[in-house]
Amino acid sequence: MDKISFEKKIGKQNFKEKANINILINEHEDKKSVLLTELGILTYKKIREGCILDKDFDEISDKILECDKIIYKNIKELEKINNSNKVIECECGNKLNNNDKFCSVCGKNIEELKCEETIICGTCNLEIDIDSNYCVCCGKKLR
Repeated sequence: MDKISFEKKIGKQNFKEKANINILINEHEDKKSVLLTELGILTYKKIREGCILDKDFDEISDKILECDKIIYKNIKELEKINNSNKVIECECGNKLNNNDKFCSVCGKNIEELKCEETIICGTCNLEIDIDSNYCVCCGKKLR
């Protein structure tokens, strides 16, 4: 085997070895990213529950809470749009369009049928269903 063939063979072996090492590195970097994300979620949950009290987390926790509020408000807006064509049944049994303001049979104010009792979360200040045990936005225990 001449010197050039030998160098090509060594070069191919080195290339394969480096490629395998790079694959291993990438796999473990991906795994580490997933683990760090899980750690972050768990830590944030512990902060919200009051198990971790550390001022170093306050700023980033507040930013996450703001994101949660925006996400929650936009989900509610989508629900409102999706329910705009929903048929409502009046107490008298008449089927009503969501855009109606009064029942054409009994005259009942339809807004009263649409109203759900709510409370304000003490943590994120968002309006949530009164039956909730936890805030659907920030996860804070309510009862």
